[in-house]
Amino acid sequence: MANVPVEPRAAAQAQRMRTHWLRIAPGALALALFLALALGRGVLGAVASPLQGALALALLASIIVQPSALARMRVTQTAAALAGILTVALLLRVWGLRFGLPYFEHPDEWAVAEEALRMLRTGDYTPFSYTYPTLYTYMQVGVAAAHFMWGAGAGLYRSPADIDPVPFYVWARALTAMLGAGAVALTFLAGRMLYGNAAGLLATALIAVMPAVTGDSHYVTTDTPAMFFTLLAFLAIARLTGVAAERTPSDDAPPATAPPILTQAFLAGVGVGLATATKWNAGSLVIALLVAIVFAARRSTRNGHADALDGDVALRRRNLQPLTVNLLTVALSGILLGFTLGVPFWLRDLPRILTDLAGIIAHYRFEGHPGAESDQPALFYWWALTREGTLLAWVCLGGVALAFLRRKPADVLVLAVVVPAVLQLTGVKVVFFRNAMPLLPFLCILAAALVVVAVEWVTERPGETGDRLTGGRASVAFMRRLAGNRTVLLLAATVLLAAEPLAQAIHDEALRARPTTRILAGEWLETRAQDGERIWLEDNTLILVPRLRAVGGEPAVHHDLAWYREQGIRFVVVHLDRETGAAALAAFGEPAARFLRAGERHGPELAIFDTGAPDAAAEPRTPSGATLGAGAIVLEGYRHPGRAQAGGVLSLALFWRAMRPPPLDYTVYVHLVDEAGAKVAQRDVPPLEGRRPTSRWMPGDRVRDDQDLFIPETVPPGTYRLLTGMYDAATMTPINDAGPIDLGVVVVER
Repeated sequence: MANVPVEPRAAAQAQRMRTHWLRIAPGALALALFLALALGRGVLGAVASPLQGALALALLASIIVQPSALARMRVTQTAAALAGILTVALLLRVWGLRFGLPYFEHPDEWAVAEEALRMLRTGDYTPFSYTYPTLYTYMQVGVAAAHFMWGAGAGLYRSPADIDPVPFYVWARALTAMLGAGAVALTFLAGRMLYGNAAGLLATALIAVMPAVTGDSHYVTTDTPAMFFTLLAFLAIARLTGVAAERTPSDDAPPATAPPILTQAFLAGVGVGLATATKWNAGSLVIALLVAIVFAARRSTRNGHADALDGDVALRRRNLQPLTVNLLTVALSGILLGFTLGVPFWLRDLPRILTDLAGIIAHYRFEGHPGAESDQPALFYWWALTREGTLLAWVCLGGVALAFLRRKPADVLVLAVVVPAVLQLTGVKVVFFRNAMPLLPFLCILAAALVVVAVEWVTERPGETGDRLTGGRASVAFMRRLAGNRTVLLLAATVLLAAEPLAQAIHDEALRARPTTRILAGEWLETRAQDGERIWLEDNTLILVPRLRAVGGEPAVHHDLAWYREQGIRFVVVHLDRETGAAALAAFGEPAARFLRAGERHGPELAIFDTGAPDAAAEPRTPSGATLGAGAIVLEGYRHPGRAQAGGVLSLALFWRAMRPPPLDYTVYVHLVDEAGAKVAQRDVPPLEGRRPTSRWMPGDRVRDDQDLFIPETVPPGTYRLLTGMYDAATMTPINDAGPIDLGVVVVER
């Protein structure tokens, strides 16, 4: 030891110390995280959550940097590239998950999400409809249960009936986003299995950034889940087939040991059943499964009896037939199992399923869908594909052509998915590009296969290609080297094909992240309308905050501005996308605010008109002066037409004024009584329907309170008196200082 230099000895000691601290770091951090979780917000206060998150990340990092963990990690170029692509794919799919909420801009989200909530709340798991198979709905029931438990832990929910749809939709959309990112990973596995690592990575990059695919991953619909389960089933089908790309030294993963062929057929059948249980048109995977069974039977017969069957075609056929039948039987049992897992009540509800399927077929083929129809569906889908990327669309088409011309087993297997899917889409008059989601990964795989073939052709002739590109100039050597570099060419092709889709996807996600026109219109009204104020909406265009009241439900142009002023309605919201008529809207004058898409946001185009309704103090009324609550409240006046139809509504406006703060929240009663004082019609509602409780009235506040009274059809024609007042609903004690307030005579007619 005396001869050992001091510096190496110190370095060795430092290394031992580093190893020691690395070894104890995970335990120490785990202990700190445990204590932070146990102490929680009660002790740590606001720093609890950030501290817990930081400790969790530090614990993960300490585990990763352990020498034993680093030794097991095998980071390759392919793995690094795949990780980068999957990260981009996931970011594009989770960006803007709150899009549009609390409004639901996608017309079909409710069919899955609301059904899942209904099942959880009622415990009735029988679907309301089989328009969509039930697998994804049941998956969302699990999401709803997890969200409920989170909400219960946060003190938000006491029972499933309390679930707030808005945060639940974020959770439900997150599942779709995760399945969308999972489909990107499955695309890599399928492309690598069929055409090698390069094709797998390129196909993954393309499907990761296609705008329609990233966009559909934001919604609680069945299209993206169908894409995921279709790819999952296809992987099992391809494995059954035995079709695999010829491995090159650059391929990283070692070949896996295949399970028995009957097991593979069963798993492939289960995959097809699950895909069909997600969306009905995924059932066309049966064709790919049949092709795979034929390939598998031939391969197994040839490999298992190679010596005996050489030259004996008859014997080979005799062995092929029973194996094919066995594979078909096992695959069918797998389909039934997979489908039953996703649609457990299918046998009991078979008549309903067939009826709903017949309705879907009639809708798509014969009845049509206004705004989503085409006499040339093939051209529509081609146009939609070019919007994903013009160059990408042509390369996809070239990949399909190459598969038809080359007809390798891998090509035939992919075509067995592509051809039935395309014929399904183009055989009906109703066209939605989201129905093509399960098809798009396979088009990307074929496009990638075409690019790989082209790159290999170029790299095999680098000198010839370089001469043509340079025309014999001094840069020939450089171009030859470039043309011979397979990695550079593949990277360039990826950039060329993915640039346009990626730019469009980023643009689309930026739009989804912005507030929609309806959100902006609601915020505008919230800052300008008073508590309890009535807002005219056409067909519930907006969701108002609880302190405002929505009225209307019909086109605004059915009434003129004078009518709105008389009703005390100051703001009228008009849906500009509807056929309202410019002339009719011109009578409303210039809108107080417009909310337009203009290529900058989503949502309907809206206009809000200020009718100029006067303040409550200035509105015409019949004076009263009656007091309530020992003078705390004064009824300054009232207004009603004095006539009403039996079975109709008597419009009644009460004008209250607070003289001092009322101590409680009171309820207004309105009674229509006959000559004997018997009530023939009655209404008991807090002022402004509870939007502005009396306990919040301040001295000097003037409140117009619309207490429109429904007159039953059974009320005979005649003259009646209208009475009003307030009472404490908790004790049923009236607070009128001089008994019921007389609002005059009302004549009821028929």
